[in-house]
Amino acid sequence: MRQGTTVQGHPCPVSAGSSRGRSLKLAAVMAVAALGAAACSGDPAPEPPGVGAETPTILATTGIWADVVANVACNGLAEVETIIPVGGDPHGYEPSLQDRARMENAALVVANGLLLEESLEDTLHAVAESGTPVFEIAAGMDPIPYGFDTGHDDHEDEDGHDHDEDEDGHEDEDGHDHAHGAEDPHVWFDPHRVA
Repeated sequence: MRQGTTVQGHPCPVSAGSSRGRSLKLAAVMAVAALGAAACSGDPAPEPPGVGAETPTILATTGIWADVVANVACNGLAEVETIIPVGGDPHGYEPSLQDRARMENAALVVANGLLLEESLEDTLHAVAESGTPVFEIAAGMDPIPYGFDTGHDDHEDEDGHDHDEDEDGHEDEDGHDHAHGAEDPHVWFDPHRVA
């Protein structure tokens, strides 16, 4: 998915996932429904950013979450776009002024959380303070502890060379400049948590 690409036409799957997953979906559907109701109301009060005669725009930090949100925001209730372009690294993506303006004008910004988008943290906080709702998906899930077999293998040998004999003296450097805490921010690796 390219930056600014609208994701529409996704079917709305019905899942027999966990109650936490159903609660997360219900919360997201309710948020989209509330935005849709606000957009259709005849109230002459000032409209929040991203809500009006047009379809509200929901921004997701990554294409993964844009696809999930598009499956929840069915039938054109919202346009879903990404912030980080395809191939961009969510761990180190630096938002532009245009990205910040898009976030402030969105009806909702959806982020992973757990410091996946660590370089976006300050911008996400500022956007939330400006009045745009920011929803961190991982905040509503049981996080994956590191060491849990997700197929991610804790970044071992991702770059194809032996870290112990790295000629420039950098050990265990795999292209990710984020600190590994006790919780893995890559929550989509466990589909049961996402469902």
